[in-house]
Amino acid sequence: MCRVAAVKLGGGAITFKSAPESVDEDSLQAIAAAIASYRLSGGTVALVHGGGSFGHYAVSRILSERSSLLAADASPVQLSMLRLSLRVLQALLSQGLRPTLHPPHSLCYTADPKSCSFEPLKRDLAAGLVPVSYGDAIPEGKLTRIISGDDLLVEMASAIGADCVLFVIREEGVLDEEGKLMKTVSSLEGVKVIKKEGFDVTGGIAKKVESALRAAERARNVRIVGAALLQRALMGEDVGTRVKA
Repeated sequence: MCRVAAVKLGGGAITFKSAPESVDEDSLQAIAAAIASYRLSGGTVALVHGGGSFGHYAVSRILSERSSLLAADASPVQLSMLRLSLRVLQALLSQGLRPTLHPPHSLCYTADPKSCSFEPLKRDLAAGLVPVSYGDAIPEGKLTRIISGDDLLVEMASAIGADCVLFVIREEGVLDEEGKLMKTVSSLEGVKVIKKEGFDVTGGIAKKVESALRAAERARNVRIVGAALLQRALMGEDVGTRVKA
């Protein structure tokens, strides 16, 4: 069983990426129930969620009009992500959990996760709460840059001393070029890049594997798993794709 888990809820696992600002309530509730069961078993968890059809859509819409995000563009992207975060918090609350929200634009000086202060999350973990953060838009000078939830998770996991780092996606795990589950991944070689309808501005599965490989340099158990496998992964079972550095 994971002692301290850092979990990334992929946007594709909690929203429908093909429809702007649409939440997959069934998946989100199932994920919240799995986390609640894990907490009842004595585990500690901090969460990061992706943008899915919220933040990714907002960024894609702006970039369809011009080539870069200006500082003022942080506002609509942040608002979109806050709307999704509230849905995540509502799902967690409905399962008896007590989440607290930590927007990266208030924790991080730049879009580099190393610039973030995770002390407020550590404070809430010590109080028995469930800190929640997410990928976000960070103003930097005259521009806005996006801090990836996957990258944020890696730094957060290190800061809180997580022994398990889990990336939750819609598929069972990482698929190979034939569409079959890869039980173990130690590089990007052979990973199938899945093309889907929808919005993604942070790199998809390849970026997720890269982030997971960095996390595996510090944490003993790093996995990319389907939403339906989350509870089993939290309990330490060999499910999804194990990522080894």
